[in-house]
Amino acid sequence: MSAPQPHDTSDIVIAATLWLMHRYQQTGSRKLARMIEQHLAWMHDRASSPRLADACRRLSFEWRAVAADSCAVSTHPVLH
Repeated sequence: MSAPQPHDTSDIVIAATLWLMHRYQQTGSRKLARMIEQHLAWMHDRASSPRLADACRRLSFEWRAVAADSCAVSTHPVLH
């Protein structure tokens, strides 16, 4: 039996971002939203490969869609 192959750092960073977005969809936490935005900015500034830079662009686009959906379906009560 061979030893498991180490994951590529890019794969780990992408998976972490997707997990954070999924958790945000479950919780709607503003703190988590800020963390995702900081994480995407960090990825953008430090993308060491074209693959990671492209993934960052795609994840940023996906994040904007997720964030917009959560704003449209706000769970805050409306006071009349």
